[in-house]
Amino acid sequence: MTTTLQQVASAAAGPAPHLREDLLTPRFYTTEIAKAASTNLAGQRAEFEAMLAEMEADYNRDHFDRKVPLDRLRALSAQEKEAYESYLVRSCVSEFSGFLLFKELSRRLFKASRPELGRLFQLMARDEARHAGFLNRALVAEGIEIDLPSLSGKRPITWFPLSWVLYSVFLSEKIGYWRYILIDRHLKAHPQNSVAPLFDFFEPWCQDENRHGDIFNMLIRCWPDLRQGLRGRLLSRFFLWSVFLTHSLTVCERDSFYTLLGIDPARFDEEVMRQTNRTARRAFPYVFSFEGSHYLELRDKLVDTFRQIQALSAQPYGATRLLHSLGLKLRFGALMMRQFCQPMLATGVQFEVNA
Repeated sequence: MTTTLQQVASAAAGPAPHLREDLLTPRFYTTEIAKAASTNLAGQRAEFEAMLAEMEADYNRDHFDRKVPLDRLRALSAQEKEAYESYLVRSCVSEFSGFLLFKELSRRLFKASRPELGRLFQLMARDEARHAGFLNRALVAEGIEIDLPSLSGKRPITWFPLSWVLYSVFLSEKIGYWRYILIDRHLKAHPQNSVAPLFDFFEPWCQDENRHGDIFNMLIRCWPDLRQGLRGRLLSRFFLWSVFLTHSLTVCERDSFYTLLGIDPARFDEEVMRQTNRTARRAFPYVFSFEGSHYLELRDKLVDTFRQIQALSAQPYGATRLLHSLGLKLRFGALMMRQFCQPMLATGVQFEVNA
């Protein structure tokens, strides 16, 4: 029996929600498109042309076989089925969010007489649509049908400054790369844990994520002031911290999905953060120091407090719950501030000035 989008959304109040409205739910974004149209490519022209040519070549065109069945390979328990489907729904909405952002940028950049930039974003939108389409097909195989265009009209659009979009999308693409490649490597080493053919596409998938991240690294370099001085330090700190914290809490919330694949959620989260932090050295002026700091220890405390807050929400309303909830939230806020202020390392990236 097929589940409609309204049924999926309304499941937030039920025992097996697939798309709750909370801070971890994927959202749709827009930005300063007129400012994006003024991007000066002069200092990055050679790299821009190389990346555009690589995107035009579409090396993954034949890797995403639209005819391959995406049904699960084996029966799952009710809890495992919920974990798998929740992962599909959130990932599908996230990929579709990227498609909408890139599509809107492409459309507006063409109108602003920046066809080369418009074409680059058009090609990235193609990749995101391909990913969302595969996830949607896997959902249909589960009996869940999401009307993505309708969903985009019902959910609010969040506006971000261009600098925020450049930093956050770079990180989301790179952290996505490490998530997919680490899952791919694990399942190739332990094929008995692969529950669906969808995971066979994670290797070409992560190549797209990595390529998109490189494109946003190039775009960041087109705005040298974004990496200089106090502004560069604050942007590096805020976006690395916020993306890592979101990832840790999302992995915590989806821990049953990773357990289903035979992956230790905490170790997976730590490895993804370490690799993304290392990759960010090529783009950001500062990255976090995981060695000799309390960053990961605070991660564990944040995740534990997050679990307690979630568990408390299932208890009956009353003064005791209210006071306990307030105490946990104050503790969570204090832990966030401590983690945010952990030491960072200068990366020594060069600040190119556009010719």
